[in-house]
Amino acid sequence: MCGGEVLGWVVGESSPERSVVVFKTEAAGRVRAGSYIVGESIDGCVLGIVERLVAGSSLYPGNVSSPEVIDSLWQTVGGAEYYLRGHVRWLSRVEDLERGRIASPRYPAIPGSTVSSAGEDLLSKVFSPPGPGWVRLGELQPSGVEYRVNVNRLTRHLAILAVTGGGKSNTVCILARRLVEGLGATIVLFDMHGEYGDLGLGGRARIWSPASVNPASLSFRELMQLVRMPPQATNQERILRWAWRNALEFYRRGLVRGSEVLDTARRLVEALMGGSTREVRLGEDLRAPNPPQGVKPDQVQGVLNKLDDLHDYYSDALNPGTPLRLENIIEPGKLTVFDLSSLDEQGADAVASHYLRRILQERKNYRGGGRGYPKPLLVFIEEAHVLIPSNSNTLTKYWAARLAREGRKFGIGLALVSQRPKNVDADVLSQTNNKIILRMVEPQDIRYVQAASEELSDDLTTLLPSLNPGEAVVIGSMTRLPALVKIDECRERRGGGDIDLVAEWATPEEDVIEEVFQ
Repeated sequence: MCGGEVLGWVVGESSPERSVVVFKTEAAGRVRAGSYIVGESIDGCVLGIVERLVAGSSLYPGNVSSPEVIDSLWQTVGGAEYYLRGHVRWLSRVEDLERGRIASPRYPAIPGSTVSSAGEDLLSKVFSPPGPGWVRLGELQPSGVEYRVNVNRLTRHLAILAVTGGGKSNTVCILARRLVEGLGATIVLFDMHGEYGDLGLGGRARIWSPASVNPASLSFRELMQLVRMPPQATNQERILRWAWRNALEFYRRGLVRGSEVLDTARRLVEALMGGSTREVRLGEDLRAPNPPQGVKPDQVQGVLNKLDDLHDYYSDALNPGTPLRLENIIEPGKLTVFDLSSLDEQGADAVASHYLRRILQERKNYRGGGRGYPKPLLVFIEEAHVLIPSNSNTLTKYWAARLAREGRKFGIGLALVSQRPKNVDADVLSQTNNKIILRMVEPQDIRYVQAASEELSDDLTTLLPSLNPGEAVVIGSMTRLPALVKIDECRERRGGGDIDLVAEWATPEEDVIEEVFQ
């Protein structure tokens, strides 16, 4: 016999992957969806997970619709004995698990054979491997065995998905904290709502609030996004491209300071008001050749207006005091939080894409033997459905797709966080090999996530609406086997929960005013 206490029997036809098990009635308190059991196959003992559990009774079948019939049965026999039927997925031979390997069963479980509870020793070997490459995330449910994930597999990317209040932010917090504290990891977090703070890491965290970019490091596409240049304004784009290219060239040659790049570009545009020339001079050394020809004053004025709007909208985000060197912005071995809460969606897109672009480019340079960013990184993108939408193009979406395809080779892991997975770009989401899926109730979201997940079976999806806050189905290469996990609580997170309306309404108005103006 395999395993410990007998819980039930395999019934009907089995395959190497799946069986139906009828459990003893007295096992009801010890078996639930997510429980691990051990069964007997032709090839030896196998470990399985109960993906779905239903109860039934032969005296009260589902086709009974008459209250009188039900009442008569109740009066005659009372509460009838019920049965528990479980749908089990077989995961690996126990013999292989004991040797530290995962091997899918090759033969089906034997009908009529018993199934037993999986012992804590076996579950600990599978889900609590020792060594620095494994980090605690929480506890295996319902056994309470410590649950760890394989950090080296995070470069195969991660999605953290749930309804609002399901525990996404807590999961980000606990994972980021333990990676920084335990392993000296370099973590980047794009925080759309300013809710994270330093996660209690103190000097091992740096918050850029508001998130900012040195104008001298902007790409032209990022500048176009920030000035809100419409696609049809080709002449205005031509004017701005010429001015920006020359302003950056002046900066590279040491003719203007980084703080003067935007102002220099504006002065070049203003100079075009005088009409077409072969060269624009802003001084003896500031010569900009080949200005765009045939442009009209209203087109030039349109660019000037957009540059004025750029200052009005994003003066905080375009900060010449922001370091140019990436290592001075994202410090190795620390958590770096980019607080995007003061920016609109276009500004947040430009800032997030800016750093994704630089991270990928510098890691490529470093791995190629040149100057670049020296440490692997894990990048969390909160509100991924906003920055990486399924129905429109953003700069962040472009660079996130590049990171998803290329990042693993260069030591970059991408973690998408969203409560609306159906609105996240399918191409990017499908490349997240690892998923932490907390409570989800919307059928379209569940189907969308399942389509992007090889390991999320139909039976496992039935678990998602019934999960409690902080409980998650974890699948992917960072876990040895699919698991139902209770994520540890991260007490250091600053926000993300619901506002206590009753308490705030009860606060005297003068106290609120005093707090606001402190």
